[in-house]
Amino acid sequence: MNRLLLAAAVPAAATAVLAGGAWLGWERYREAHAVSEAVHAFDTTDPVLVAPEATAVFTGTVVEDLGRRTVEGLPSDAYRVRVERVLKGSPPGEMLVSQSDESERKYLVGETYLWATNPATRPEEGVAQLYDAEPRPATPADLAAWTAAVERTR
Repeated sequence: MNRLLLAAAVPAAATAVLAGGAWLGWERYREAHAVSEAVHAFDTTDPVLVAPEATAVFTGTVVEDLGRRTVEGLPSDAYRVRVERVLKGSPPGEMLVSQSDESERKYLVGETYLWATNPATRPEEGVAQLYDAEPRPATPADLAAWTAAVERTR
């Protein structure tokens, strides 16, 4: 009887250990990859397509280049930005903005740009420039185009 019980208990214990390990692994994977609910492919140069996807659109001046950081598991360049004019959302007066380090063009301290951002998953990581977006100087023509695009989202 003891051998029969042992023969049944060992595979049951091994199954429980494997199932528990698989569940814990899945939870860690799911947590690490829960950056967004959906991925949208769109032309990041088109304000009409980008404005609806952004939680905040604003002009801001780069106050400080904070260097490279990892934001949501991705290598990024981080900047401290002073918000000048809000077109959409309610960004604070100064904020941390990150940009994928895959971008060839970087933001320059002292320059004013148009920003279309979404919050990072963790608040201490600030907000993220929408993926693949290049720096957009805040020219009057671009400001008018972005203002019109934001108005279409209301």
